[in-house]
Amino acid sequence: MKALFIGMTLGYDPHTVGLHKASKVARQVGLAVEVLPPQLTNEEKIQVLLEKDPKYIGLSYRLSKDKAMEELTKMLTLLEQQGFFNDPKRKVCFAALYPTLDEVEKTALVDAYPLTLIGSHKDIVLRTEQTLNFLEVEEASLRDAVIDQMIREFKPEGIDLLDQLALDVIKDDDYLNEPGRVKPTDDALNHFPIRMKETDLPLIRTHFGIPGDTIEPTVEGIKKLALHGAVDEVSLGSSDLSQRYFGDHSAFKTMKNDGGVPYKDVADLTALYEASRMGNYPAVKPYAHVKDLVPFVDTCLEIGMLKGAHQAVPLFWFSELDGRGPLSVKEAIKEHKATVKYLADQGIPVEMNDPNQWSSRFIHDTLFVVDYALIASVMYTAGVKDMIFQHQFNKPAETGDFADLAKMTAAKQVIEWVRPKGNTSQIYMEARSGIEHFSTDLDIAKVQLARTTLLQMMFNPDVFHLVSYCEAHHAATADDVIESSQLVRRAARLYHEHKEKLLPYFEHDVVRNRVDYLLEEARVVLVEIAKLSRHYREGMALNELALCLSDEEALTKAMEQKIMTAPGIMHPDFKHPEMLTKPSRYGFIDVYNDWEDEAPLREKARLKQLKVSQCN
Repeated sequence: MKALFIGMTLGYDPHTVGLHKASKVARQVGLAVEVLPPQLTNEEKIQVLLEKDPKYIGLSYRLSKDKAMEELTKMLTLLEQQGFFNDPKRKVCFAALYPTLDEVEKTALVDAYPLTLIGSHKDIVLRTEQTLNFLEVEEASLRDAVIDQMIREFKPEGIDLLDQLALDVIKDDDYLNEPGRVKPTDDALNHFPIRMKETDLPLIRTHFGIPGDTIEPTVEGIKKLALHGAVDEVSLGSSDLSQRYFGDHSAFKTMKNDGGVPYKDVADLTALYEASRMGNYPAVKPYAHVKDLVPFVDTCLEIGMLKGAHQAVPLFWFSELDGRGPLSVKEAIKEHKATVKYLADQGIPVEMNDPNQWSSRFIHDTLFVVDYALIASVMYTAGVKDMIFQHQFNKPAETGDFADLAKMTAAKQVIEWVRPKGNTSQIYMEARSGIEHFSTDLDIAKVQLARTTLLQMMFNPDVFHLVSYCEAHHAATADDVIESSQLVRRAARLYHEHKEKLLPYFEHDVVRNRVDYLLEEARVVLVEIAKLSRHYREGMALNELALCLSDEEALTKAMEQKIMTAPGIMHPDFKHPEMLTKPSRYGFIDVYNDWEDEAPLREKARLKQLKVSQCN
């Protein structure tokens, strides 16, 4: 048995952030680490465990508790059959949302198996201690060093005024008096950007889909959201079954839903859309599917979906890269580009929801900024007239206020850098917070939602992508969304009363210097990616690079050569386990050669190291 930690999600769950954080602690205490790709079957995962013989096995599942129980029971049974519990020194843990852990504790599993349960505790010290205890770290000085490091990372220096204003937002629960949205004009119902212009506050969209065996809970929930005027756009939280097997009724009969609304055919989609035709008539869009995206766009349009809405399409993700879809990275880039072009031809506003996927894999800030230039280039060359860019704040959770101000400012600048001469596309900003930012203590989470909304308002966004305050604890119900929407709207109004005190932070030396750094580093990477394209010519200006940066061959090579990379990628063809990103004093996420290094690795040096390693 080796001093090795192997982590894996269960049931193809693509959420690997928790495993990555546990792996980080394991590395800090000197253990070898491996996190398995989510797309592996249980049999393939067991085979890896048999070959590697790890002392520590980490299991994770952050979707619905019923499916979690099924997948956990299945995996524990397989581990038992293969003799993994025969050696009492081997340790197995299971991490999940607290409702799932509560369910596990009610069963005989904790008595039948030597299983450690770990949840996302609101206290970073207790959370780190849970992991250290599981990894059997007893040396006091080592424990203290790891805990001190985690505290520093999770409490970066920030803007104190936001703390006080956030408390003012929720004071006496006055936000519950915020009125709902009203039905907009017919023009706004037909075009999302017009809906933006008709409101005094940013539009609010939210993912919504109640896990279950049928669509009925989600249908009723959408009706409730519409009648309360809670949101302006409902983004259907499509189940994995729906994204993979829409139209294949046999799949829905033989496979269990593992989260999200399980619409299986046009009739289900129609019922979900019709549920929104009341109250403030929120626009409705589904998740982009993982294959056959263009035909699905036509299906949505025939129903009425996407009318007055927008659609989000990834660039690299929802593919083999994260295990959410069957397409290779190269195939996904090609199909996603074709879908963006098709949406543009239909006059539908497009968002490419790529940077937030990278943030979930702990990408460093420079490449986060670079990705905005890549998706902007794809949309510019596809002829998208209304381009929506999602900016996810507090992601990763270690990110600080100054870091967000700097990297979002830099992201907005690189979008304009690559705008082709004469292009008149309209740019809209969508702001949201990362789920990992929120506490499982719901009272604390409300303050956090208020605070991050105030921070986001500093950019005067056109749209809020609402993440409900409860989502670190449980999937949001309609009532949760309604309350969260009221809280966000109250925070947005309060911001306008205090913006003159907040806007000067954009001129803070820390922010300005960081913006300059990120832009300098991003330019290096963008030129390097552009050189991979057959369209590249020496000396091209930045506003000439869109064709190069949207070239699927160049994008594929950028992934293969790890120019675009992150330590949280698990796919064997693209993972970069030796890569180290970590936060600094202000929550800047940079890449380093070693844990002890104080100065980050510059992009010229990183790219040079890549070339040397690939030649060897």
